[in-house]
Amino acid sequence: MSKVYKIFYLGLRQVLRDGMLLFLLPAPFLMGAAFHYLLPLLNSLLEQEFNFSLSPWYAVSDALLIALAPVMTAMICAFIILDERDEGVGVYYKITPAGRYSYLIARIGLPMIWAFVSSVLVTSIFAFTVHTWVSILFSALIGTMQGVVSCMLLVAIAGNKVEGLALAKLANLFLMGFLFAFMSSPFKYIFAALPSFWLGELIKNTGLNQALLLPTTIGVVCCLVWIVVLQRLFLRRVY
Repeated sequence: MSKVYKIFYLGLRQVLRDGMLLFLLPAPFLMGAAFHYLLPLLNSLLEQEFNFSLSPWYAVSDALLIALAPVMTAMICAFIILDERDEGVGVYYKITPAGRYSYLIARIGLPMIWAFVSSVLVTSIFAFTVHTWVSILFSALIGTMQGVVSCMLLVAIAGNKVEGLALAKLANLFLMGFLFAFMSSPFKYIFAALPSFWLGELIKNTGLNQALLLPTTIGVVCCLVWIVVLQRLFLRRVY
């Protein structure tokens, strides 16, 4: 386990030296604060001037916040892995006593614990509609697992860190599935293969604890399927 912490510490030092990666750590809290304080001001202005309210769409802003919070950490993980792959570090870890699994735990496992904690904190502090601990924990779980999928997807398709920076914007489209969950059309289930779709379904039913188990279960299974599908290509690209 000490090898895992050493690898993790090396990655943390790399984050502290990189201004862009360092900014991604507090980004969920900054984004949450912006949503929490600016949206009500905008809503008040729209109600006064145009008699239009944003309050029915607060659940959508919560879904966006919960989807993006863990992905910030996932992007950090992906960029570090891509950077180390460019330098051939992944091959080094493969043949050392640290082993590939210690490397993956340090690069994805431990950071995703922080992703889960930060998601819970951001949601409990800044969300408009997600208030019960059941809904907070369930949504953070799906969001964190979706973060793992996003990290694996980015590493699998990017040739290097420069490509990773460009493809990160396209990968974020993967997170927008929650928008379709708020549609009334039955055609929305075309997007049911996206984990973020089930995050949207969960948040849409956040006031009904008994209705949260099904979208959470399907969302977790959906994430696991993506992880299994991407695993081989991801490992090949890492090493």
